[in-house]
Amino acid sequence: MSNKYRLIFKLAWLNVWRRKARTLLVVLMIGVSMSVMLGIQGLYDGMTNNMIDNTLRSDSGEVSIYAPSHRLHQSLKYHIQDTPDIIQKLSKVQQIRAISQRVKVTGLLSTARKSSMAKLIGIDKIEEQKFGDFEKFIIDGSWNTQKNYALIGKKLAKTMKLSVGSRVVFSSQNIEGDLTSISLRIKGIVQTTNPAIDDMALFVSLPQAQEFAGLHLGDSTQIALRIDPKANLAQIKEKIVTLIPHKDIYSWLELYPALEQMQEMMKVFNGISFFIVMLVVLIGIMGVMLVSILERLREFGILLAIGQPYKNMRLQVIIEALILGLGGYIIGAILGGIVLLTMQSYGLDLSAFSDGLEEFGMASTLYATIKSSYFSTTLIAIIIASLLSVILPIRRLKKLNPIEVIEGG
Repeated sequence: MSNKYRLIFKLAWLNVWRRKARTLLVVLMIGVSMSVMLGIQGLYDGMTNNMIDNTLRSDSGEVSIYAPSHRLHQSLKYHIQDTPDIIQKLSKVQQIRAISQRVKVTGLLSTARKSSMAKLIGIDKIEEQKFGDFEKFIIDGSWNTQKNYALIGKKLAKTMKLSVGSRVVFSSQNIEGDLTSISLRIKGIVQTTNPAIDDMALFVSLPQAQEFAGLHLGDSTQIALRIDPKANLAQIKEKIVTLIPHKDIYSWLELYPALEQMQEMMKVFNGISFFIVMLVVLIGIMGVMLVSILERLREFGILLAIGQPYKNMRLQVIIEALILGLGGYIIGAILGGIVLLTMQSYGLDLSAFSDGLEEFGMASTLYATIKSSYFSTTLIAIIIASLLSVILPIRRLKKLNPIEVIEGG
């Protein structure tokens, strides 16, 4: 750095701290605003990611396979008969990291006092644990795969006024069209924040569901796949379509378009909060710089009169604005990082609003996500806001008449 620029930077630094209280106030304002914005971004993204993750783990995976017409008619008539062969083919695809086969039967769940629509879901304990760490969804009781034992979704248990140990009867038609019933004892309650599961699901062992539905041991109604997050989902889906023709294959985006819409909505919310904070930064720095220049008009006039180039004073003002902006960024990054780490580790407990949150498929404790892009994007935006904030002050400086200022001083 040449002596000239070193002097300009030194003057800028000294002028920034000429009014320490004012400078600290602006820097703190930027820092606090930024930390709040980072916290909101992390919380929004964490909430959305958690909903998507729970849905993928508890139900669809990244890709689901059905027999043709099954999703349209929801009938056992349209089931997958060659499940073992399909699983064998899929297991050779490197990007597929877990496979789960299921049998789903829609019917009526009854007790002596109440009844409700429900869905019997046959699952394999080992497959589901590998597929989505299913045991973490159990909030009461335990996972027992013995015959006539079941897990039930939390919302369905609440609707039916059931608890661990309660006995229920599930009735439905089997594949032959005959009405059949099964008596089950509740051994555990499941909460996934996926309304399709929590509101209707009754989990039993896969062989018992196959027997109840009148299917063979190799039959299923759904094959769900977990895909490596680094893989291109669209390309993997096309590969599966080629590998397994004559089946209906859907990505989670097609099965749960509402989740994709929510993801986009959260991006809009984050964009709005980001814009508001950057506007606050711009106005805050601009106000300080304008007042600072007005206070130093005589000083600038004298410098111009003795031959100081205007571009040097312009650079000094820009550096002052950047010092304010970057100072606020450093404080905001530290505070925001602490906020994000705290919410990532301990979450934000909203148990008081758990009933309302569950209606929208949200957990009562929200955890934040931390992305490096939060900090890099904010840094760029603050630099831009700092540069934009000096446009008016510099224009005021450019119009300065040294003689009038000195005579008026």
